[in-house]
Amino acid sequence: MRLPGILALILWLPAFPQQGNAERLPFDEDWKFARQDVMEAAQPGYDDREWRVLDVPHDWSIEGEYQKSHPMRDTCGYLPAGIGWYRKTIPVPPQWRGRQVRIAFDGVFMNSTVWANGRKLGTRPYGWISFSYDISKEANASESITLAVRVDNEKQPAARWYTGSGIYAHTWIDVKDPVHVPTSGIRIRTKGQDVMIDTTVANTTAGRRSLVVRTRIWDGEKTIVGELTEPLRLEAGKEAVVSQKCTLRAARKWSPEDPYLYFATSEVMDGGRVLDKVVTRFGVRDIEWRPETGMWMNGKNIKLRGVANHQDAGALGAAVPDKILRFRIQQLKDMGCNTIRTAHNPQTPAFYQICDELGMMVMDEIFDGWGKKAAHDYGAHSFDEWWRRDVTDWILRDRNHPSVIIYSVGNETHGKVGREIVELCHRLDDTRPVTSGASGSEFMDVHGVNGGSENVGFIENLKKDRVFIGTENPHTWQVRGYYRTSTWYRDGLSKRVHETPDLTETEVFTDDWTHTSAKSNARKQIFNSSYDNATVRLNARQSIAQLRDIPHYAGSFRWTGHDYIGEAGYVHGGWPFKAFMGGAIDLANFEKDLYHLYRSQWTTAPMVHLLPHWTHPVTKPGTAIPVWVYSNCEEVELFFNGRSLGRIKPGSEWDKMQCQWMVPWQPGELKAVGYKGGRTTVEQVVRTATAPANIALSVDGEPLAAEGRDIVQVRVTTQDADGDFHPYGENRSYFKVLGPARIRALDNGSPIDVERHFDAADRIAFYGLTRAYVESNGTPGDIALLVGGILGEKKQITSDKVSIAARLLPLRGPAPQLETEIFYTLDGSKPDATSARYAGSFSVPPGTTVRAVVIADGAPVLEMRERFAADEGFVWAVAPAAAVAGGEQAEDARFTGAKVAAKGSGFHGKGYLDFGHSKDGHAEWYQENDGAGGPAELVIRYSGKTQSGPGRTMILSVNGVVVDGKLLLPNAKDWGTDWRTVTTPIPLKPGANTIRLTSVGKGGMYLDEISVK
Repeated sequence: MRLPGILALILWLPAFPQQGNAERLPFDEDWKFARQDVMEAAQPGYDDREWRVLDVPHDWSIEGEYQKSHPMRDTCGYLPAGIGWYRKTIPVPPQWRGRQVRIAFDGVFMNSTVWANGRKLGTRPYGWISFSYDISKEANASESITLAVRVDNEKQPAARWYTGSGIYAHTWIDVKDPVHVPTSGIRIRTKGQDVMIDTTVANTTAGRRSLVVRTRIWDGEKTIVGELTEPLRLEAGKEAVVSQKCTLRAARKWSPEDPYLYFATSEVMDGGRVLDKVVTRFGVRDIEWRPETGMWMNGKNIKLRGVANHQDAGALGAAVPDKILRFRIQQLKDMGCNTIRTAHNPQTPAFYQICDELGMMVMDEIFDGWGKKAAHDYGAHSFDEWWRRDVTDWILRDRNHPSVIIYSVGNETHGKVGREIVELCHRLDDTRPVTSGASGSEFMDVHGVNGGSENVGFIENLKKDRVFIGTENPHTWQVRGYYRTSTWYRDGLSKRVHETPDLTETEVFTDDWTHTSAKSNARKQIFNSSYDNATVRLNARQSIAQLRDIPHYAGSFRWTGHDYIGEAGYVHGGWPFKAFMGGAIDLANFEKDLYHLYRSQWTTAPMVHLLPHWTHPVTKPGTAIPVWVYSNCEEVELFFNGRSLGRIKPGSEWDKMQCQWMVPWQPGELKAVGYKGGRTTVEQVVRTATAPANIALSVDGEPLAAEGRDIVQVRVTTQDADGDFHPYGENRSYFKVLGPARIRALDNGSPIDVERHFDAADRIAFYGLTRAYVESNGTPGDIALLVGGILGEKKQITSDKVSIAARLLPLRGPAPQLETEIFYTLDGSKPDATSARYAGSFSVPPGTTVRAVVIADGAPVLEMRERFAADEGFVWAVAPAAAVAGGEQAEDARFTGAKVAAKGSGFHGKGYLDFGHSKDGHAEWYQENDGAGGPAELVIRYSGKTQSGPGRTMILSVNGVVVDGKLLLPNAKDWGTDWRTVTTPIPLKPGANTIRLTSVGKGGMYLDEISVK
C-alpha cells in the first residue's frame, strides 16, 4: 500500500542510520469521546468508561442529523455543533524519563483547551492551526498521563461555510532529547543549485553544551549528495540558529511535471552521539514573479490553473482520510489543475505533503478575514489577540514545502493591519510573495481579486505594476446530470456580465427536483445547468480563454474544485439545500461535465466527453437538443445510430471550445470519435436507457489495502437491463459489509439530500450514482460489499417494470461463495423465505410499495423497500425555472420582535414578517458580495399602511453602521394584499455583509423580501 503524506515519511525514516533519541509516535487510536460539556473530565480520575472509543481524525458534526433548526443553519450546512470532550490515558515508558515530550495536534476545530493529568496546557481558539504542548513534567513525574481535550464549537455560525467539529486531523507524541531541534526548527531555501539550511537548536539543560550540527542531503534514491558539519557552543536555556549552505551537482528541479523531492537529515550531535535528528523533505526550484507575464518556475512561464477548495469532503466532513485527500488532489491534477488555493484557512499537514509528492502547487491561505465575517468566527472574537501567533506557527510549519508558492493572508479583507501581517510573513519567509483575496491593498506583493475580476473589462484594463491573480474566478454552478438550455445569471443581466447566449429559443428540458409549490424559495431553489450556462458574470470557457490569452493574467482559481457543505442559503435558497454546488466535482467525488471541459483545455492525453445524456422520457420526438463534445483532439465526429452528423474542429475561442450539433431527439445511440492525424484516438458512446433494472459496483481510486486499517470508495451505478447507465436513477441502494470492515459513510453528491451519512445502511441514488466509503478495522480477513436495490422508474413515466438486484464486490481477498435468494411482497408486508421468490422483472400498479429480502446462506442480509407512485421522485414537465434568482425572504432572516405570518396574498416565499407594535424589532440578512466593494441598491418589498402619516419609517443599517435612520416605507393600499417596493442606496464591502432593518415608533410594515442590485 502506498501511504500518503506524513505517515509515509515517518515509515521511511528507518532507512536512515543513527536515528538518535528523537521519536514521532502516531497518537490517533483509541481516544474516548463524549459530546457533552463535563468540566470534571479534565481531571485524570474522571470515570469515562461509558464514553465512546474512536480514532481521530474525527468530526462529530458530520456524524449527526441534518436539521433545519440546527444553529449551524444554512451557513454551515444545518449540522449539529456544540461542545465535545476527548480523553486518552497512556502509560509513560521508562525511556521518556528525562526527555522532552510534547503532544501535537494537526488541527482541532475550534476553541480547544488541553489538559495533562489535570494541568491546563493551553487554549487555541483558531480551528485551522497546528499546535503542540510540552508534557515533559507529567512524563517525568507520573506513571501515566491522562490527556483531555475540550472542543467548544457551540456558538454558531462559527464560519461562513461548513467547518466540522472536533479533532479533525492527526495527533502525535514527539519525544526528544533536552538538547533538540524545536518544532518547525528547520528552514530550507534553494536558489539554483544551492541549498541553504537554517537549524534552530534548543538547550533546555542546566549546563553549557558543545555540539555539532551535521546536515546531510539525500536524493530520492536515498543517496547522500551533500554533507555539512558546524560546531555549536550553546548556553543553558538558550536557542541558537546554525546556517549552512550546500551546492548540489546537477540538481533535479521540482515542478508540477516532475515533483522530485530531496531529503535533509539534520542531526544534533554530542561527540559521537546523536541527540536529535529531524528529516525534512524539500524541493529544489526557482520561482520569479513578473508583472508582465506572471510566474516563472525554473525558467518556464507557468499559468496558475487553479481551484479553491474548503476542508470538508462531503459525507466525510472535515476529517478527511489521507487516502481520500490524495484521491481528490490527484483528481484535480488529472483535470489539468496545477494549483489549489486553501480556502479560506490552512489545510492539514498531510495536504501539503501530498501536494509536494503529486506536484500540485499551493496558494496557502490563512484567514477568511481580519475581522468579523460570521457572528461567532475567529475574526469576530480572537483575531486581534491571536493573529501574530497563528501567522507565525503557520508560516514556520509550511515554509519548507516546495508546493507552497505564495501566501494569502486573507480572503475578503481590508484594514491597516494588512501591513503588519505582510511584514511578519516577510520576516518569517522572504522567499514567497504575499497576496489576499480581495483586499485591494497596496501592502500585498501580488494583487489578488475575487469575483470582481470577472467584470467586463477588468483584466484588460488592469494596471501592470504588480502581478495579478484572479483569486476566485470564475463563479459558475452546475448540478451533475442536470441540464437547461436557457442561460441563468445569479446577479441578473447587467453591464458587468459577459453574455452567454441561450442555446435554444425555448427551454428544452423540464425535469426538476420537486414541484415549484414545494419550494420555500422557488426562484432560488433551483438546480443549475451542466452546459456551462449558469454563472455570476462569466462562464468557465470565457475564464479559460482569458487566462490563456492575457499575458499579465498570472492565474485564476475557480470557485471551487469540489462542492462543499454550507453556504446553502444566499445563492441556493436554503433548506433542503445544504451545500454549495460551484465545484467541477460534486460532494461525493463524482466528476461533473465541467470537469471534462477543463480536461479538454488543460490536458493533452486524447479525450472526448459527450453531453448531455440521451435518456429523455418526456421530450417530444424531433425536439432539437444541443449535443456538446469537449475534446482536445484535432477533430471530433458525432454519430447518431451509426450515421455521421459531421466533423468539427474544436476552436480556441470560448464559444468554440465545445463542438456542438443540434440533434433531433429520438431514442438511440450517440457516439463521439476524436481524431488526431486523421486516425481515431478515442471515443465515447452514450445510449438511451430503458427502465432502471440493475446496479454495477466498482472502486474509484486505490483498492483496499491488503492489511491494516484503510478506506476505499465504492461507486454504485444504476443501469438498465442492457447494462447502459441510467442518468435518472434514483432508487435506494442497501449495503451490507462482509468481513472486518464497516460503512464509514454514504453519499450521492446531491445538494438537497439531507439524510444522515454516518451509521447509514442505505442511500438513494442521485442522477444514477451512489457512493459508499468502506473502512477496514485492522483485523485480518477477507472483505466484501453486498449491495442490493429495488429498481424501476419511481414515477413510472415510460415503464411500470420493477427489477430487484443484489451484487457482491470483493474488496480484500476473493469474493465469498454465497448462495443468495431474493423474496418480495407487494402488499407492504415484511418478506421472508415464504414470500414470492424473485425470478425476473415484473409490473406493478401506481402506488405500490415493493419490499424485498436478500437471503444469503439461509440468513437475511438485506431488507429493502421502494415505492412507485406519481408523488415519488423527480418531477417532470414542469415550467422552466426563472432565469434570474429572486430576493432574500424576510422569514428566512435572523429576526427579533416579529413573527412569521402568511395571512393575505401576493407575498413571496412562505410568508412575511409582521412586527406588530414592536418598537425595536429587527430583521437581519447576510449578503455575500463576491465582487468589488462599492455602492449598491437595496430593494425592499413590503406591505401596510397607517392612518397617522404617509407611511412608517425603519432604521437601515449595513455592517453595523446606520445608513438611513428614517427610511420611509410609504403606505400601500392595505396590509398583506398590496405589496410595494422601495429602492435605496447602500454601501457594500467585498465579501460578507449584514443588512438590518429595525422598527421604530409603533412598529414596522410587513416585510416580504429584500434584494440587492
